[in-house]
Amino acid sequence: ERFQFETDISYDASITSPAEYLGYELGVEYTFHHQVMGYLKNLAEESDKITFHEMARTYENRSVNYLIITSPENHRNLESIKEANFNLANNPDDASVSEEPVIVWMSYNVHGNEPSSSEAAMQTAYRLVAATDSETQSWLENAVVIIDPMINPDGRDRYVYWYKSSQANVLNTNS
Repeated sequence: ERFQFETDISYDASITSPAEYLGYELGVEYTFHHQVMGYLKNLAEESDKITFHEMARTYENRSVNYLIITSPENHRNLESIKEANFNLANNPDDASVSEEPVIVWMSYNVHGNEPSSSEAAMQTAYRLVAATDSETQSWLENAVVIIDPMINPDGRDRYVYWYKSSQANVLNTNS
């Protein structure tokens, strides 16, 4: 519940939540890179609102990925939306592209010791893909959301490994 954005939103039961996939609620544990990417790939397999893409590999050979989340109709028209966005960037006074969806880029976990950021990326992706409320549907119709869920996978895993190896089951309050 610590990462619940809004409690009164209903979700499509056919879409796996982060807690169902990981076996714990977001915020209870830190999640390794491969688990985050596994969950996001799973979302892309379950929904036509999201696609999963690899854009690079790190020095430690972890994937650097991005997601495109939008309505199925916008997914079918990504090239024309991209072209209209390019035209708007080069011709800001061109009113003909004002009806095109906006493009939003969200990046998470630039520093390895930002422990909650990739959990927030999973919750954001889940909300956009599975929420059934009218506000979320409006976002998907009017925007193309690109999410980079983990800019620094190597630093993230180093931090998660360190944290998990140094935590104790019983806290020592006498130190």
